[in-house]
Amino acid sequence: MPRYCRRCKIGKADVYLEYSREYLCLECFNKFFESRVKKTIEGYRMFRAGDHIAIGLSGGKDSAALLYSLRKLYPDKRFIAIHLDHGIGEYSKDSRLKAKMLADMLDVEFHVFDYREHLDIIIPDVKYTKYKDKICAVCGTLRRWGLSRAAKEVNADILATGHNLDDIVEVLFNHFINGDFEEMVRLQPVLPPQHPSQVWKVKPLFRSPERDNYLYAMLNELPIKAVSCPYYSDARSIRRKELLDEWEKHDRNIKFQLLSTFTKKLIPILSRNIDSIEYRTCKECGGPSLGEICSACRRIEMIRSIKKI
Repeated sequence: MPRYCRRCKIGKADVYLEYSREYLCLECFNKFFESRVKKTIEGYRMFRAGDHIAIGLSGGKDSAALLYSLRKLYPDKRFIAIHLDHGIGEYSKDSRLKAKMLADMLDVEFHVFDYREHLDIIIPDVKYTKYKDKICAVCGTLRRWGLSRAAKEVNADILATGHNLDDIVEVLFNHFINGDFEEMVRLQPVLPPQHPSQVWKVKPLFRSPERDNYLYAMLNELPIKAVSCPYYSDARSIRRKELLDEWEKHDRNIKFQLLSTFTKKLIPILSRNIDSIEYRTCKECGGPSLGEICSACRRIEMIRSIKKI
């Protein structure tokens, strides 16, 4: 016997949500997904009238789900898709192609920040440096820096990224293990600029599980990358997510519980200290830095110097 949607009672079930224990048809799942995105945006006042909103569009499922849902929810707002081309062979080619396809499909302006053109480096160059065993960490630093810089270039007021529930909980878990409590502040759903070179940063999908984003992208037939990053298989984040997934098998709402504790109890405490951080201006890029040169520029210069040898 076929299962039917728990909500409309008419459509055949296309999706099963383990955490809520309900079967949904495509139409009801889309309404559920988009309603959660809208409630998150309005609950945290992420957007304001007249905002020019940049979307970090990687070519993957999360950012695709983000852009598609935002275009449906806010058809009159101006969005611009920002794509970072890391220069990682076929992976970057496929990612850029799928991101462009989605932007064209949704009639959204597409802006590419190409590492090779802008920085004269590519991520594979990192393997020749002392960070060869931490390529993902360096990539993450440059990705945050690149998105922030690109958002300024297109005169955006807000930068929206596709960070999902699993991303937030995994990084939160990692920061806790390493004692990086001040870094946890960056995970909050709305992050105000801490330097004139920055824009507001928001995470409309931070309450959305990774699997939901994947289902939303697949069921709506969105173009998403099919080539995997050759470096990601060694990322420690995968192993931490696997641990959390195993925990979730025994407690289906554990990720939501961890997120709730973070947003309702930890953020108010941690936010008291964020204003006490005195950022300087990086001599190289003009962005925020704790020293004369920011961490991104130090890594860029190191990679360039290795290439010259």
